[in-house]
Amino acid sequence: MRQLLLLFLTVITVFCKAQIYPLNTSPSDIPDNAYLKDTNNELDKYVGLWKGTWNGKTLFLELKKIKSYSSVPGDTHPYYRDEIRGERKIINSNGVVEIDRISNFGNDGAEFWGMGINLKNGLQKTLTFSPKNMCRKAATLIITNFTPTQMTLHFEYLPSFYDDTCQHNAYVEQNNDFPMNFPKDIVLTKQ
Repeated sequence: MRQLLLLFLTVITVFCKAQIYPLNTSPSDIPDNAYLKDTNNELDKYVGLWKGTWNGKTLFLELKKIKSYSSVPGDTHPYYRDEIRGERKIINSNGVVEIDRISNFGNDGAEFWGMGINLKNGLQKTLTFSPKNMCRKAATLIITNFTPTQMTLHFEYLPSFYDDTCQHNAYVEQNNDFPMNFPKDIVLTKQ
């Protein structure tokens, strides 16, 4: 009886353990609740604090590797995945902090996430940038150049719908742009 119980517990343990797959595996090729793990440490080179300047401002971008759970309401295929999440801090030329999300870095609701592939150029990696209070306006940050100590980002808006209740509509009409407070192009150096 004891051996039967031990065998039963062993079988349950094996079947309950999440199956691990390499990060570049298609989510459609994995079972529910599997884990797309960064087994080759592909994301580690992006992790850290990056710094750059534009128009007299200093941008700090902190990137972390986290394990996230991909589950959209109504989704019938949830899974875990290692991905990059990031936050920013911007200091203007007078030393005034305009934005500081790094001090309260949160994995939930981070402004930057992913590490996708540029659909125009499959060799370039991308981050999605969705700043808070921008009426769901988002952008892609294309990593156009990368070395272990420097990274060049190019900002491109993602398509979106017009939100007639957005608090920034007057600004957009006057300036023909959202007040995203992020450069079109920037070179960041790892700190």
